[in-house]
Amino acid sequence: MATVNDAQLILHLYEVRREPVMRQAREWFARECNPKTVEDLTGLIPPGSDANRFFRMVTSYWDMAASFLVRGAVDQDLFLDNCGECLLVWRKLSGIAEGLRAQRRSPGYLRNIEEVFRRAEARRAAH
Repeated sequence: MATVNDAQLILHLYEVRREPVMRQAREWFARECNPKTVEDLTGLIPPGSDANRFFRMVTSYWDMAASFLVRGAVDQDLFLDNCGECLLVWRKLSGIAEGLRAQRRSPGYLRNIEEVFRRAEARRAAH
């Protein structure tokens, strides 16, 4: 059962998403970030570019937010009801996630987002 604290955290996550640069980053990610390979992504987000900054903002934001669910800091159903954009991030990057993890030498990269997606799929299958 969700608590008032859960609701406050969800509202705070929403407020952060409304910040102007974060809005730009989210819009860029939704419209422009469609890599099919790690190489596609590398070409799309060259170091120092706005695209690179936007990519890092969106992925780090959603991995952090997803960690709240994964670690039990927020009610799962409340999070899944209100944070569907996290699932979009995984849909766009799932095909290249293993390659990104290898490239970055970070086996945990995007794991929280992946786990949220897994839980959302299990929830959908149960309903």
